[in-house]
Amino acid sequence: MEQPVYSKIYPTDQRDYRYNYTTQKLQRIEKRIRFKEINGINCSVVESEVTAEFDVRHQLWDKMPEYWVQLYDSEPRRVAEWLK
Repeated sequence: MEQPVYSKIYPTDQRDYRYNYTTQKLQRIEKRIRFKEINGINCSVVESEVTAEFDVRHQLWDKMPEYWVQLYDSEPRRVAEWLK
């Protein structure tokens, strides 16, 4: 059986996260409401966009995915200090 390209989505209060097995990166996904004109009608559309990617080795992700989601969902300054 083939390895899936993406993990399941891990939702948090502000954002969603998923792991990309091809690139071995944790992706932060944010939803945004945008206004578009579709067939002459103004509509609001919810779009998902990858706003950040974090390097996480595949073996570490498989052992404890929730840990990585919580780590990168915490305050960005704390993560930057931890990675130094």
